[in-house]
Amino acid sequence: MVEFTMLGIPSIFLFLSIMSAAIDMWQFFTLSYAVAQTARYASVHGAGCSTGSNACTITRAQVASYFESQALALVPASTTMTLNDGSGAITCSPVTSCPSSASVFPASGHNTAGTNTVSVSASYTLTDPIAMFWPSAGSALPRTWDVKAASTQEVLF
Repeated sequence: MVEFTMLGIPSIFLFLSIMSAAIDMWQFFTLSYAVAQTARYASVHGAGCSTGSNACTITRAQVASYFESQALALVPASTTMTLNDGSGAITCSPVTSCPSSASVFPASGHNTAGTNTVSVSASYTLTDPIAMFWPSAGSALPRTWDVKAASTQEVLF
């Protein structure tokens, strides 16, 4: 009993800390991956998409939907995404608020291949669950902090 108290309880907290850090790193990696993939997705939908019989232009709603499909480990309500094509930054806070927008992205005049760039940045709120289990914390709420990722791509098509 004494050995379990001296080794078991600290081992449980160590295990929980390692698992919490692993989940946080996984969510950060997922955020950076989703941002990079979304910037690439937007960069290939420039002015060339609306020439001739092409109809592959995309809207901010489609960009936000694509971001959500790439960020499976993240809670959309805790994610903020900013889109910038040179005409101004559009912030979707949370990312689920962007789908109401039907504006084309990248905007006309800022979608020329080889000349313009698109930038996607996002932040995600991580929660530290260990504080709930800490004996001296009392009824303290878990601590939170934001992680951020950004990607800029040249418009390619």
